Amino acid sequence: MYTVLEKGGVCSPKGFTASGICAGIKASGNADMALLKSEKAARCFAVFTTNKVKAAPVLYDKAALEHAHFASAVIVNSGNANACTGEKGYADAERMAVLTEEALKLTPKSVLVCSTGVIGHLMPMDKIEAGIPKLVEKLHEDASEEFGRAILTTDLALKSHAVEIKTEKGVVTIGGACKGSGMIHPNMATMLAFITTDLALPIDFFAEFRANIADSFNAITVDGDTSTNDTCIMLANGMSGIKYEDLSLSEQGEFRAALTLVMQSLAKDIVRDGEGATKLIELRIEKAESHEEALRMARFIGTSNLAKCAMFGEDPNWGRILSSAGSSGCNMVAEHTDLYFGEVKVLEGGRPVQLDEKQTAALHAVVRQREYKVTLVLNIGQASASAFTCDLSYGYVKINAEYTT
Repeated sequence: MYTVLEKGGVCSPKGFTASGICAGIKASGNADMALLKSEKAARCFAVFTTNKVKAAPVLYDKAALEHAHFASAVIVNSGNANACTGEKGYADAERMAVLTEEALKLTPKSVLVCSTGVIGHLMPMDKIEAGIPKLVEKLHEDASEEFGRAILTTDLALKSHAVEIKTEKGVVTIGGACKGSGMIHPNMATMLAFITTDLALPIDFFAEFRANIADSFNAITVDGDTSTNDTCIMLANGMSGIKYEDLSLSEQGEFRAALTLVMQSLAKDIVRDGEGATKLIELRIEKAESHEEALRMARFIGTSNLAKCAMFGEDPNWGRILSSAGSSGCNMVAEHTDLYFGEVKVLEGGRPVQLDEKQTAALHAVVRQREYKVTLVLNIGQASASAFTCDLSYGYVKINAEYTT
Protein backbone atom coordinates (compact mmCIF):
# COMPACT_ATOMS: atom_id res chain seq x y z
CA MET A 1 0.00 0.00 0.00
CA TYR A 2 1.17 3.53 -0.62
CA THR A 3 0.36 6.75 1.19
CA VAL A 4 0.52 10.30 -0.14
CA LEU A 5 2.67 12.46 2.14
CA GLU A 6 1.54 15.96 3.05
CA LYS A 7 4.07 18.61 2.07
CA GLY A 8 6.31 15.94 0.57
CA GLY A 9 8.89 16.51 -2.13
CA VAL A 10 12.39 15.71 -3.36
CA CYS A 11 13.81 15.44 0.17
CA SER A 12 11.17 12.97 1.39
CA PRO A 13 13.18 9.83 0.43
CA LYS A 14 16.14 8.92 2.65
CA GLY A 15 19.54 10.37 1.82
CA PHE A 16 18.44 13.46 -0.12
CA THR A 17 19.13 17.06 0.89
CA ALA A 18 18.42 20.28 -0.98
CA SER A 19 18.58 24.05 -0.78
CA GLY A 20 17.30 27.14 -2.56
CA ILE A 21 18.55 30.73 -2.52
CA CYS A 22 18.17 34.10 -4.21
CA ALA A 23 21.36 34.69 -6.20
CA GLY A 24 20.13 37.85 -7.95
CA ILE A 25 19.53 36.26 -11.36
CA LYS A 26 15.85 37.25 -11.36
CA ALA A 27 15.02 40.94 -11.31
CA SER A 28 12.07 40.10 -9.06
CA GLY A 29 14.36 39.13 -6.22
CA ASN A 30 12.71 35.71 -5.95
CA ALA A 31 14.73 32.55 -5.27
CA ASP A 32 16.57 31.51 -8.43
CA MET A 33 19.19 28.87 -7.60
CA ALA A 34 18.65 25.39 -6.19
CA LEU A 35 20.71 22.33 -5.34
CA LEU A 36 19.61 18.71 -4.92
CA LYS A 37 22.12 16.24 -3.45
CA SER A 38 22.10 12.52 -2.78
CA GLU A 39 24.14 11.22 0.16
CA LYS A 40 25.54 8.52 -2.11
CA ALA A 41 25.80 8.29 -5.89
CA ALA A 42 22.34 7.53 -7.29
CA ARG A 43 21.23 5.59 -10.32
CA CYS A 44 20.20 8.28 -12.77
CA PHE A 45 17.59 8.16 -15.50
CA ALA A 46 17.00 11.27 -17.62
CA VAL A 47 14.85 12.30 -20.57
CA PHE A 48 15.41 15.55 -22.45
CA THR A 49 13.68 17.84 -24.95
CA THR A 50 13.31 16.65 -28.56
CA ASN A 51 13.51 20.26 -29.76
CA LYS A 52 16.29 20.63 -32.37
CA VAL A 53 17.38 23.73 -30.46
CA LYS A 54 18.80 22.39 -27.20
CA ALA A 55 20.06 24.54 -24.35
CA ALA A 56 23.63 24.18 -23.10
CA PRO A 57 22.68 22.33 -19.88
CA VAL A 58 20.78 19.72 -21.91
CA LEU A 59 23.79 19.15 -24.15
CA TYR A 60 26.10 18.97 -21.13
CA ASP A 61 23.90 16.49 -19.22
CA LYS A 62 23.43 14.24 -22.24
CA ALA A 63 27.20 14.08 -22.68
CA ALA A 64 27.79 13.45 -18.95
CA LEU A 65 25.30 10.56 -18.90
CA GLU A 66 26.47 9.01 -22.15
CA HIS A 67 28.90 6.65 -20.41
CA ALA A 68 27.75 6.83 -16.80
CA HIS A 69 24.33 6.21 -15.32
CA PHE A 70 24.90 7.70 -11.88
CA ALA A 71 24.73 11.22 -10.46
CA SER A 72 25.22 12.66 -6.98
CA ALA A 73 23.68 16.12 -7.37
CA VAL A 74 21.83 18.52 -9.65
CA ILE A 75 22.51 22.26 -9.71
CA VAL A 76 19.58 24.33 -11.02
CA ASN A 77 19.03 27.98 -11.86
CA SER A 78 15.91 29.84 -12.94
CA GLY A 79 15.68 33.21 -14.66
CA ASN A 80 18.12 32.35 -17.46
CA ALA A 81 17.78 29.36 -19.81
CA ASN A 82 21.40 29.38 -21.07
CA ALA A 83 19.96 28.54 -24.51
CA CYS A 84 21.23 29.81 -27.88
CA THR A 85 24.44 30.88 -26.14
CA GLY A 86 26.96 28.87 -28.19
CA GLU A 87 30.31 27.62 -26.92
CA LYS A 88 30.35 30.14 -24.07
CA GLY A 89 27.01 28.83 -22.84
CA TYR A 90 28.25 25.24 -22.87
CA ALA A 91 31.42 26.26 -21.02
CA ASP A 92 29.26 28.05 -18.41
CA ALA A 93 27.07 24.97 -17.91
CA GLU A 94 30.19 22.83 -17.48
CA ARG A 95 31.65 25.34 -15.04
CA MET A 96 28.46 25.23 -12.96
CA ALA A 97 28.89 21.45 -12.69
CA VAL A 98 32.61 21.58 -11.93
CA LEU A 99 32.27 24.27 -9.25
CA THR A 100 29.48 22.28 -7.58
CA GLU A 101 31.55 19.07 -7.71
CA GLU A 102 34.48 20.88 -6.11
CA ALA A 103 32.32 22.45 -3.41
CA LEU A 104 30.75 19.08 -2.57
CA LYS A 105 34.04 17.16 -2.99
CA LEU A 106 32.53 14.91 -5.64
CA THR A 107 34.11 13.12 -8.58
CA PRO A 108 34.01 14.69 -12.08
CA LYS A 109 30.83 14.29 -14.15
CA SER A 110 28.76 13.49 -11.04
CA VAL A 111 26.74 16.73 -11.05
CA LEU A 112 24.06 17.53 -13.62
CA VAL A 113 22.97 21.04 -14.58
CA CYS A 114 19.51 22.42 -15.34
CA SER A 115 18.57 25.98 -16.33
CA THR A 116 15.27 27.65 -17.11
CA GLY A 117 14.16 31.16 -17.99
CA VAL A 118 14.77 33.66 -20.77
CA ILE A 119 16.50 32.37 -23.92
CA GLY A 120 19.48 34.01 -25.62
CA HIS A 121 21.26 35.66 -22.69
CA LEU A 122 24.66 34.60 -21.37
CA MET A 123 24.68 33.31 -17.83
CA PRO A 124 25.56 35.85 -15.09
CA MET A 125 28.42 33.64 -13.95
CA ASP A 126 29.51 36.02 -11.20
CA LYS A 127 26.14 35.46 -9.50
CA ILE A 128 26.21 31.71 -10.20
CA GLU A 129 29.72 31.34 -8.78
CA ALA A 130 28.81 33.31 -5.67
CA GLY A 131 25.62 31.29 -5.21
CA ILE A 132 27.07 27.77 -5.31
CA PRO A 133 28.91 27.92 -1.93
CA LYS A 134 25.76 29.35 -0.32
CA LEU A 135 23.68 26.48 -1.72
CA VAL A 136 26.14 23.93 -0.38
CA GLU A 137 26.18 25.59 3.03
CA LYS A 138 22.38 25.63 3.24
CA LEU A 139 21.79 21.97 2.26
CA HIS A 140 19.37 20.27 4.65
CA GLU A 141 16.84 17.43 4.82
CA ASP A 142 13.68 19.52 5.05
CA ALA A 143 14.22 21.67 1.97
CA SER A 144 11.67 20.26 -0.49
CA GLU A 145 9.73 23.53 -0.57
CA GLU A 146 12.88 25.70 -0.80
CA PHE A 147 14.08 23.67 -3.76
CA GLY A 148 10.65 23.63 -5.41
CA ARG A 149 10.23 27.41 -5.20
CA ALA A 150 13.72 28.25 -6.43
CA ILE A 151 13.18 26.45 -9.76
CA LEU A 152 9.99 28.35 -10.72
CA THR A 153 9.74 30.96 -13.51
CA THR A 154 6.29 32.17 -14.62
CA ASP A 155 4.71 29.53 -12.37
CA LEU A 156 2.22 30.75 -9.82
CA ALA A 157 2.23 27.63 -7.65
CA LEU A 158 4.68 25.23 -6.02
CA LYS A 159 4.65 21.76 -7.60
CA SER A 160 5.86 19.13 -5.14
CA HIS A 161 4.64 15.63 -4.19
CA ALA A 162 5.76 12.50 -2.35
CA VAL A 163 4.44 8.99 -1.76
CA GLU A 164 5.46 6.33 0.79
CA ILE A 165 5.20 2.61 -0.01
CA LYS A 166 5.16 -0.04 2.74
CA THR A 167 6.76 -3.35 1.75
CA GLU A 168 7.74 -6.49 3.62
CA LYS A 169 11.36 -5.33 3.40
CA GLY A 170 10.56 -1.87 4.82
CA VAL A 171 9.41 1.56 3.70
CA VAL A 172 10.28 3.03 0.28
CA THR A 173 9.62 6.67 -0.63
CA ILE A 174 9.28 8.56 -3.90
CA GLY A 175 9.46 12.36 -4.06
CA GLY A 176 9.27 14.89 -6.84
CA ALA A 177 9.22 18.54 -7.84
CA CYS A 178 8.80 20.31 -11.16
CA LYS A 179 8.32 23.70 -12.79
CA GLY A 180 6.39 24.70 -15.87
CA SER A 181 3.37 26.73 -16.95
CA GLY A 182 3.93 27.88 -20.54
CA MET A 183 5.42 26.46 -23.77
CA ILE A 184 3.93 23.15 -22.64
CA HIS A 185 3.50 20.30 -25.10
CA PRO A 186 4.41 16.60 -25.29
CA ASN A 187 8.06 15.67 -25.93
CA MET A 188 8.22 17.02 -23.28
CA ALA A 189 7.07 20.41 -22.11
CA THR A 190 8.74 23.60 -20.95
CA MET A 191 9.53 22.00 -17.69
CA LEU A 192 12.18 20.79 -15.35
CA ALA A 193 11.20 17.77 -13.27
CA PHE A 194 13.12 15.96 -10.56
CA ILE A 195 12.11 12.58 -9.14
CA THR A 196 13.87 11.00 -6.15
CA THR A 197 13.57 7.60 -4.51
CA ASP A 198 15.50 5.68 -1.86
CA LEU A 199 14.83 2.36 -3.60
CA ALA A 200 17.77 0.84 -5.51
CA LEU A 201 16.71 0.49 -9.15
CA PRO A 202 18.29 -1.65 -11.88
CA ILE A 203 19.46 0.00 -15.10
CA ASP A 204 16.69 -1.66 -17.11
CA PHE A 205 14.08 0.26 -15.07
CA PHE A 206 14.72 3.07 -17.56
CA ALA A 207 12.08 1.49 -19.82
CA GLU A 208 9.50 1.86 -17.02
CA PHE A 209 10.60 5.44 -16.43
CA ARG A 210 10.15 6.31 -20.11
CA ALA A 211 6.71 4.68 -20.09
CA ASN A 212 5.74 6.87 -17.14
CA ILE A 213 7.03 9.93 -18.99
CA ALA A 214 4.68 9.05 -21.89
CA ASP A 215 1.64 8.99 -19.60
CA SER A 216 2.56 12.01 -17.48
CA PHE A 217 4.84 14.79 -18.73
CA ASN A 218 4.31 13.72 -22.36
CA ALA A 219 0.53 13.64 -21.90
CA ILE A 220 0.07 17.34 -21.13
CA THR A 221 -0.28 20.40 -23.30
CA VAL A 222 -0.89 24.07 -22.61
CA ASP A 223 -0.10 25.75 -25.91
CA GLY A 224 1.45 23.26 -28.34
CA ASP A 225 5.01 24.61 -28.02
CA THR A 226 8.06 22.72 -26.77
CA SER A 227 11.10 24.26 -25.16
CA THR A 228 14.88 24.15 -25.45
CA ASN A 229 15.47 23.09 -21.84
CA ASP A 230 12.95 20.34 -21.06
CA THR A 231 14.48 17.82 -18.66
CA CYS A 232 13.18 15.10 -16.37
CA ILE A 233 15.73 13.48 -14.05
CA MET A 234 15.16 10.55 -11.68
CA LEU A 235 17.68 9.72 -8.94
CA ALA A 236 17.49 6.38 -7.11
CA ASN A 237 20.04 6.18 -4.30
CA GLY A 238 19.10 2.89 -2.59
CA MET A 239 19.33 4.48 0.87
CA SER A 240 16.29 2.53 2.07
CA GLY A 241 18.49 -0.57 1.89
CA ILE A 242 15.93 -2.19 -0.41
CA LYS A 243 16.42 -3.28 -4.01
CA TYR A 244 13.64 -3.28 -6.61
CA GLU A 245 14.40 -6.92 -7.51
CA ASP A 246 13.96 -7.93 -3.83
CA LEU A 247 10.34 -6.75 -3.84
CA SER A 248 7.50 -9.16 -4.58
CA LEU A 249 5.77 -8.78 -7.92
CA SER A 250 2.80 -7.09 -6.25
CA GLU A 251 5.13 -4.71 -4.38
CA GLN A 252 6.93 -3.86 -7.62
CA GLY A 253 3.51 -3.08 -9.07
CA GLU A 254 2.77 -0.84 -6.08
CA PHE A 255 6.05 1.01 -6.60
CA ARG A 256 5.31 1.55 -10.29
CA ALA A 257 1.78 2.75 -9.47
CA ALA A 258 3.14 5.16 -6.86
CA LEU A 259 5.73 6.48 -9.32
CA THR A 260 2.97 7.01 -11.88
CA LEU A 261 0.91 8.87 -9.27
CA VAL A 262 3.79 11.22 -8.38
CA MET A 263 4.68 11.95 -12.01
CA GLN A 264 1.06 12.42 -13.14
CA SER A 265 0.33 14.65 -10.13
CA LEU A 266 3.29 16.86 -11.03
CA ALA A 267 2.28 16.91 -14.70
CA LYS A 268 -1.30 17.90 -13.88
CA ASP A 269 0.00 20.64 -11.59
CA ILE A 270 1.79 22.11 -14.62
CA VAL A 271 -1.47 22.23 -16.58
CA ARG A 272 -3.40 23.65 -13.62
CA ASP A 273 -0.80 26.39 -13.49
CA GLY A 274 -0.77 26.94 -17.25
CA GLU A 275 -0.23 30.56 -18.19
CA GLY A 276 -3.61 32.26 -17.92
CA ALA A 277 -5.35 28.92 -17.33
CA THR A 278 -8.66 28.78 -15.51
CA LYS A 279 -9.44 25.10 -16.11
CA LEU A 280 -7.79 21.64 -16.14
CA ILE A 281 -9.44 19.18 -18.54
CA GLU A 282 -8.68 15.48 -18.80
CA LEU A 283 -9.18 14.22 -22.37
CA ARG A 284 -9.92 10.52 -22.09
CA ILE A 285 -9.94 8.24 -25.14
CA GLU A 286 -11.50 4.81 -24.58
CA LYS A 287 -11.95 1.65 -26.68
CA ALA A 288 -9.27 2.67 -29.17
CA GLU A 289 -7.18 0.29 -31.27
CA SER A 290 -4.04 0.81 -29.15
CA HIS A 291 -2.76 2.80 -26.19
CA GLU A 292 -0.42 4.70 -28.52
CA GLU A 293 -3.29 5.72 -30.80
CA ALA A 294 -5.45 6.74 -27.85
CA LEU A 295 -2.68 8.86 -26.35
CA ARG A 296 -1.86 10.48 -29.69
CA MET A 297 -5.53 11.41 -30.25
CA ALA A 298 -5.93 12.78 -26.73
CA ARG A 299 -2.79 14.89 -27.10
CA PHE A 300 -3.96 16.20 -30.47
CA ILE A 301 -7.34 17.30 -29.15
CA GLY A 302 -5.54 19.02 -26.28
CA THR A 303 -3.71 21.28 -28.74
CA SER A 304 -6.83 22.50 -30.54
CA ASN A 305 -7.09 26.25 -30.00
CA LEU A 306 -10.76 26.14 -30.96
CA ALA A 307 -11.51 23.45 -28.38
CA LYS A 308 -9.44 25.26 -25.73
CA CYS A 309 -11.23 28.57 -26.39
CA ALA A 310 -14.57 26.78 -25.99
CA MET A 311 -13.33 25.40 -22.66
CA PHE A 312 -12.48 28.92 -21.50
CA GLY A 313 -15.91 30.13 -22.60
CA GLU A 314 -17.56 27.20 -20.76
CA ASP A 315 -19.14 26.12 -24.03
CA PRO A 316 -19.74 22.33 -24.27
CA ASN A 317 -18.95 22.38 -27.98
CA TRP A 318 -18.73 18.68 -28.81
CA GLY A 319 -18.26 19.49 -32.52
CA ARG A 320 -14.82 20.93 -31.86
CA ILE A 321 -13.79 17.82 -29.90
CA LEU A 322 -15.05 15.44 -32.58
CA SER A 323 -13.57 17.46 -35.43
CA SER A 324 -10.17 17.56 -33.74
CA ALA A 325 -10.28 13.81 -33.10
CA GLY A 326 -11.02 13.22 -36.77
CA SER A 327 -8.03 15.39 -37.75
CA SER A 328 -5.59 13.58 -35.47
CA GLY A 329 -4.59 10.94 -38.01
CA CYS A 330 -5.70 8.19 -35.61
CA ASN A 331 -8.20 5.55 -36.63
CA MET A 332 -11.82 6.19 -35.72
CA VAL A 333 -15.28 5.64 -37.16
CA ALA A 334 -17.57 8.59 -36.53
CA GLU A 335 -20.69 6.40 -36.59
CA HIS A 336 -19.27 4.28 -33.72
CA THR A 337 -18.22 7.16 -31.49
CA ASP A 338 -19.75 8.32 -28.20
CA LEU A 339 -18.76 11.49 -26.35
CA TYR A 340 -19.25 12.56 -22.73
CA PHE A 341 -18.70 15.77 -20.80
CA GLY A 342 -18.31 14.45 -17.28
CA GLU A 343 -21.08 11.85 -17.00
CA VAL A 344 -23.35 13.57 -19.52
CA LYS A 345 -23.48 11.82 -22.89
CA VAL A 346 -23.72 14.38 -25.69
CA LEU A 347 -22.96 12.14 -28.69
CA GLU A 348 -24.00 8.55 -29.38
CA GLY A 349 -22.97 6.68 -32.51
CA GLY A 350 -21.75 9.92 -34.01
CA ARG A 351 -25.12 11.64 -33.57
CA PRO A 352 -26.04 14.33 -30.99
CA VAL A 353 -28.11 13.21 -28.01
CA GLN A 354 -31.28 15.20 -27.47
CA LEU A 355 -30.92 16.40 -23.89
CA ASP A 356 -33.84 17.29 -21.67
CA GLU A 357 -33.82 20.34 -19.41
CA LYS A 358 -32.26 18.48 -16.47
CA GLN A 359 -29.52 16.95 -18.62
CA THR A 360 -28.76 20.31 -20.23
CA ALA A 361 -28.38 21.90 -16.80
CA ALA A 362 -26.05 19.06 -15.76
CA LEU A 363 -23.96 19.54 -18.91
CA HIS A 364 -23.47 23.25 -18.26
CA ALA A 365 -22.64 22.51 -14.64
CA VAL A 366 -19.81 20.24 -15.82
CA VAL A 367 -18.11 22.83 -18.05
CA ARG A 368 -18.34 25.48 -15.32
CA GLN A 369 -16.16 23.34 -13.05
CA ARG A 370 -12.49 24.17 -12.48
CA GLU A 371 -11.60 20.59 -13.47
CA TYR A 372 -13.54 18.05 -15.50
CA LYS A 373 -13.20 15.14 -17.92
CA VAL A 374 -14.15 14.82 -21.59
CA THR A 375 -14.41 11.18 -22.69
CA LEU A 376 -14.41 10.02 -26.31
CA VAL A 377 -15.39 6.36 -26.67
CA LEU A 378 -14.29 5.09 -30.10
CA ASN A 379 -15.73 1.56 -29.79
CA ILE A 380 -13.15 0.05 -32.16
CA GLY A 381 -10.82 -1.66 -29.66
CA GLN A 382 -9.98 -2.11 -25.98
CA ALA A 383 -7.18 0.43 -25.34
CA SER A 384 -7.43 3.73 -23.51
CA ALA A 385 -5.29 6.74 -22.51
CA SER A 386 -5.62 10.24 -21.12
CA ALA A 387 -4.01 13.58 -21.86
CA PHE A 388 -4.38 16.77 -19.84
CA THR A 389 -4.86 20.28 -21.16
CA CYS A 390 -6.06 23.69 -20.02
CA ASP A 391 -8.23 26.37 -21.53
CA LEU A 392 -6.90 29.22 -23.68
CA SER A 393 -7.71 32.50 -21.96
CA TYR A 394 -7.18 36.22 -22.41
CA GLY A 395 -4.54 35.92 -19.70
CA TYR A 396 -2.39 33.56 -21.80
CA VAL A 397 -2.25 36.08 -24.65
CA LYS A 398 -1.35 38.92 -22.27
CA ILE A 399 1.45 36.98 -20.55
CA ASN A 400 3.06 35.85 -23.79
CA ALA A 401 2.56 39.14 -25.65
CA GLU A 402 4.72 40.78 -22.97
CA TYR A 403 7.34 38.01 -22.64
CA THR A 404 10.84 38.56 -24.08
CA THR A 405 12.26 35.50 -25.93
